[in-house]
Amino acid sequence: MRVEVIIVGAGKGVRFGEVRPKQFSYLCKKPVFCWTIERFEKCELIDKIILVIPPRMKEYVQKSILSYSDYTKIKATVEGGKERGDSVFQGLQVVDRDTDIVLIHDGVRPLIFPHLIERLIHQVEKYGAATLAVPMKETVKEVSRESAVTQTLDRKKLYSIQTPQGFKREIIWKAYQTASQSGQWASDDAALVEKTGKRVMIILGDEMNIKITTSLDLKLAEILLRNSV
Repeated sequence: MRVEVIIVGAGKGVRFGEVRPKQFSYLCKKPVFCWTIERFEKCELIDKIILVIPPRMKEYVQKSILSYSDYTKIKATVEGGKERGDSVFQGLQVVDRDTDIVLIHDGVRPLIFPHLIERLIHQVEKYGAATLAVPMKETVKEVSRESAVTQTLDRKKLYSIQTPQGFKREIIWKAYQTASQSGQWASDDAALVEKTGKRVMIILGDEMNIKITTSLDLKLAEILLRNSV
């Protein structure tokens, strides 16, 4: 079984509040992107890593990211597009045709555990499509445009989706080809697969697997990282 992972780090990080994209910000004296890459380097079931980066930043990534360690699994560094869907599609185009499973992971989720990656791979091998997720803790309400509550959703049926998300190669390739032709992307990769009629399975993730979106997230990640190493 051959497994490749696409680590998506092409975002500009507008909500982060800094000029430098959040994936290149420092976390415990090392760029966030480096921590993320290392988690997949350490996973024995991962064969190759594809990095998707912001346009015109290949030289920066080579000097400031890839120089941090002797990475052995990185097969390609490709420039992303205008939207996340464009970026993932660019990464998919360099996945080897004999690859069985493709994982797609946010570059700003540096605290993913290798054992969760392995669990996801096994589930994808069994079901074809799966994603990490954690149950919602707080009450969630649907509201109208006027900010009025329209209904209270059943929390027992709601999950907060994480990455990586995993798919058999032919399943995710078909989903992205269809989306590319229509020009209609989704907020995550699983949603595109769902649109093809394929069932996506949920696997229990971990609350430490946070996505660094704001400067507060970065501070929380530092605390979690210091307590986990």
